[in-house]
Amino acid sequence: MKIVEAGNFEIYNIKPNAIPIILNCNAFGSGEHETTKSCLEIISKIDLHGKKVLDVGSGTGILSFASLKKGAKLAVCFDISLEACINLKENAQYNCLNKIYTVCSTIDAIKSTFDVIFANIYSSIILSNIKKIDDLLNKGGLLIASGINYEYNFEIRNEFTKLGYETLKTMFLEDYVTMVLKK
Repeated sequence: MKIVEAGNFEIYNIKPNAIPIILNCNAFGSGEHETTKSCLEIISKIDLHGKKVLDVGSGTGILSFASLKKGAKLAVCFDISLEACINLKENAQYNCLNKIYTVCSTIDAIKSTFDVIFANIYSSIILSNIKKIDDLLNKGGLLIASGINYEYNFEIRNEFTKLGYETLKTMFLEDYVTMVLKK
């Protein structure tokens, strides 16, 4: 990508077929971290058309933005950080996205069900919220879990397997694991 600066303007020449996402990064999720990159790679390969997406610990909102740009019907994002939620709303405006909803709270505030759930968060948070994540995911839905330390990989997969999930993909990154599970 080439950036041209002229006065107050920045012009981005993006490679063909790329889906642009504009971010003012005041929260986690710049797209540079290996877990975010792996989630974006998965988003680029799955069908999201007409799907309802939940972004657990959404940070900047990058995963929801990518999902909406790939055809998701709507995205609900939540984060416990007020600064992250404010940043997400700004980023949604930069990307001209209006089917995105932000909740500044814990997972307990979410009452709907979803076709796809992203949980790019610490392993311990995933483990402590497995039952709630399961309740929020529709049958046949996908869970993309990332930010998982190697030592928690087996435990997390095992806990979801007990609930009837099938592991579709496991990506071993430099320091973390990303997995795609189907309910």
